[in-house]
Amino acid sequence: MKIHDKILLAGELLLEAANIYKSAKTDAEFAKSILLAGAVINIASPWLQELGVEPSQVQHAHIVLELRKLDKGTLTESQIRKEIGKSLKFSRMVYNSLKHAGNGSLKASEDLTFEADLPEEAYFLIGSAIDDFRRLPLSVRTINGELLTLLQSSWIA
Repeated sequence: MKIHDKILLAGELLLEAANIYKSAKTDAEFAKSILLAGAVINIASPWLQELGVEPSQVQHAHIVLELRKLDKGTLTESQIRKEIGKSLKFSRMVYNSLKHAGNGSLKASEDLTFEADLPEEAYFLIGSAIDDFRRLPLSVRTINGELLTLLQSSWIA
């Protein structure tokens, strides 16, 4: 067996997600890029939170929350946490739908379809993964030339 560096792998997965997305023609290809980008986010986000940095999806949730405050007025701390949780759940719905079927309250056979714009979801998740990866304290060995180019460019497929 071999010991693997999750950050090195995440960098490779991020490149793969972006490359698959750029040439994708089928739903399966967009789904692959969603799954890869989601894996990167799930590696990078906890480390960012440990460093006291908000991951991009949490930042997006705060923006949604600010927009809702304009509608609802002042919210309690409990309401804020609940709204952020709902926003994060929504932003991860397609990724989670692709990973598994069913949960404690829903049979797998009742959870075999979902509605989504896969190209749009993939674009958003890859952008979030890039944002998160950019803010990690990475060593030079972690960033190869192709990954560095992706991280330094604007994410426009």
